[in-house]
Amino acid sequence: MKKIFLVIGALLAFFSLTAIGVAVVSSYGSITGYAIIEESITIDIIGSSNDANYTIKAHQGETAYSPKIKLKNAANTEIDIIVNITTDHPDDIKISMVDETKNTTITNPLSIPPEDLYFYIKKEIKPTASPGNYSFSIEIIPD
Repeated sequence: MKKIFLVIGALLAFFSLTAIGVAVVSSYGSITGYAIIEESITIDIIGSSNDANYTIKAHQGETAYSPKIKLKNAANTEIDIIVNITTDHPDDIKISMVDETKNTTITNPLSIPPEDLYFYIKKEIKPTASPGNYSFSIEIIPD
């Protein structure tokens, strides 16, 4: 009887060591990777050290333009975006985007190539616009 237990114990020990050996050989290690994702599109007001805002002066009945604005695409692929432009006085000013020649109106959505895209914000001020301070907001949204 002792021999049977001895043989069974030896067989169990052999199979246990074999299973452990197989388990150790099935993986030599692992690597964990991380990614830091940054925004692809950045806004630059050309000629300004402050890219958060700008100020223009205009008269009633005039058409005024923002400074030249650059959308920089840091990705190596084209990115589709929507540009939302709003004002706090929409009844007094008509707002549109125009290309860097100021001759062609740009419409949404835009496809930003892997290079820079330049444009202006055109502000057509009505002759009846109330004098005072107006604000404008430009928001870039992925499409």
